[in-house]
Amino acid sequence: MAFNNKEEWLKEFTEFSKFDTTDVKVPAMAFENLKKRLFPNPWTVFGKIAVIHAVLGFLSLAVCNQFGLNPFQTDQSLTNWFMKVAGHNFCMLLCGTFFMATTFVFANLFLSLEELESIKRYEWLQTGIMGLVSLAAFYYFGAELVGTFVALWILGALIGGLLSVEGSYRLRRSFT
Repeated sequence: MAFNNKEEWLKEFTEFSKFDTTDVKVPAMAFENLKKRLFPNPWTVFGKIAVIHAVLGFLSLAVCNQFGLNPFQTDQSLTNWFMKVAGHNFCMLLCGTFFMATTFVFANLFLSLEELESIKRYEWLQTGIMGLVSLAAFYYFGAELVGTFVALWILGALIGGLLSVEGSYRLRRSFT
């Protein structure tokens, strides 16, 4: 309802503000549901992120083979280009960044703003755990992990995770 006349708007607002709310009873369950939506459980959010990460992490190996893992037997990979640009160390840093950033960028599509805020609240913890679990999964599936490369990959994963969490959150806030 659009009000072109300021006096008419003021009259409607005055009527609205005089409404007696003493007889209105709000069920306690409504407040409980509101609290759950506004402050989601961080473990539930982490579970959602873990599922998104498992799917996207596996799919990202098709375009960026990491630690020698190439489950799709693709001929071309971002790793080839990264190594040509600046060598193996740069490749490990960027592969970690790409691997982790894809998770949090795509999570922006599936999670609510409140869930993104929960991720932002615990971004260091969630990104760190996700990176370490990913390395453990790589090792489990036969990847050859070497100290320096692992350190560079985890640094890249932290950078990619933290930047993508921040960027996704800001982007989502700007459209809300």
